[in-house]
Amino acid sequence: MLSEFLVSCNANEKILRAEFFSDGEFQLLNQVVDIILPRTSTPGAIDVNAPYFIELVVRDCMSAADQQMIRKGLLSLEHAEGKNFLSLNADEQKQVVTDIDKNAFNDENSNSWFRILKKLVLIGFFTSREGMTTALNYVQVPGEYKGSIPYKKGDKAMAKTFLMYW
Repeated sequence: MLSEFLVSCNANEKILRAEFFSDGEFQLLNQVVDIILPRTSTPGAIDVNAPYFIELVVRDCMSAADQQMIRKGLLSLEHAEGKNFLSLNADEQKQVVTDIDKNAFNDENSNSWFRILKKLVLIGFFTSREGMTTALNYVQVPGEYKGSIPYKKGDKAMAKTFLMYW
């Protein structure tokens, strides 16, 4: 699975999709991913191709019930505010996603699809080269063992890879 994803990351070639989502669902996924983790002083989730990673994980690693839950969540978002989500302006889209985010983490039974999606965005970003080296303090392994690394207020967090999505 990972090798399939990494092969698709060659900048000179068209990125291959896992083709789990329809084109419309994938476009919606891209927009939501960009709202969850936009480009700032570091690359954003779109810059590291997180939507492609997410689609691959959903297709190959999730149960049919979880796949359906993610798909239904995206479809419910598609017609948020009584309009097509993609036709909303950027501020309206951000507000819709912010509202879903607040509800998803305040009520354990509400919008669980969004909690999973948000975790996948973060995993996709922070396990990428850009996420580990620009947003985190990456120390290449193997290297010498340091049992205690001094931390100064304002330093970046240490990079780690832990691929648990729920």
